[in-house]
Amino acid sequence: MTRNSTTRLENRDERIFSSPVALAFVRIVVERRGISEAQARKVYLDYINRSKPADNRGRRKVAR
Repeated sequence: MTRNSTTRLENRDERIFSSPVALAFVRIVVERRGISEAQARKVYLDYINRSKPADNRGRRKVAR
């Protein structure tokens, strides 16, 4: 029985790059910066990993 050689990280990357938004980002970065697709994917992953969700997302301030 053979074992699948892909890692969880690779599976996560495949799922991320199945998004039309991610693919559009990669295409734009490749064109604008003149870098390879692999480098553009790294730029996207760095951008996603750096962003933090807002603590108050979805909550409204209550007037006092």
